[in-house]
Amino acid sequence: MTASSTDIAALRKRLREELKTYLARPHRTPLHQPASKKELLKIFRASRGGLVNGWDLLNALDKAKPKTKVNASALKGALRDQLSPRQANRCCYCRRWMTNSGHARHIEHILPHSEFPQFSVHFWNLAIACPDCNSLKTNTIWGGINKKRKRYPLPSDIKTWFHPRFHDYDHHVRFVRLESNGMAVVVFIGLTAPGQFLCDNLLRHIAKMELLVASNPVLSGYAAALQDYQDNQDHAASAKGEALRNFQAQLTRSIVGLASAN
Repeated sequence: MTASSTDIAALRKRLREELKTYLARPHRTPLHQPASKKELLKIFRASRGGLVNGWDLLNALDKAKPKTKVNASALKGALRDQLSPRQANRCCYCRRWMTNSGHARHIEHILPHSEFPQFSVHFWNLAIACPDCNSLKTNTIWGGINKKRKRYPLPSDIKTWFHPRFHDYDHHVRFVRLESNGMAVVVFIGLTAPGQFLCDNLLRHIAKMELLVASNPVLSGYAAALQDYQDNQDHAASAKGEALRNFQAQLTRSIVGLASAN
């Protein structure tokens, strides 16, 4: 399925309008919105040359003294508020429902910010993913994009891999998710080349993991306890929060490895 020039033009118009809407409300509190927009644009300009990572600059706001309301936690919260409804509050990759917790709604860098610092705060490069998809994809680069590229790829540049901000999920992937006592069956079907790419490189692992966790009470208990702990803690930007996310990522990869071996 190839998008026409009219479709691509309409998509680019929609993305520009989404950015305009987001920058009009980059903070949940109206009083802090002008300063938040100014700070975000400052970070964007500093990072677009690729010499610094804008995501690191954003996180550094939480350590600024004196502390202000324009901090990383607040700006990320407003970003989630903008992106989640556009995904119907589902993960951008596996389409599982996400709870209304920042810890369960990871901000996904489609082109990883560690490899593409110039796009680390680019609005088109950000989506919301569940912890499992975010942990499994990690810093994997999809599509062979040149790391030295200065301008973000256009929708017309991405034809062989799935971009959750550019592609209409339902046109590219079909999924069936059935769950009952002690059992979960998930089937993902790629309808197009980008959809099949997503299935082959990520979703088949998610399907195996869901099946294993649902059928194993011990793993289910650990996963639920870990998520519950994260949902009830305010340590997103702390060293403890980072260590916990790393542990969760390693646990997810271990479960996938176990599922693949069976």
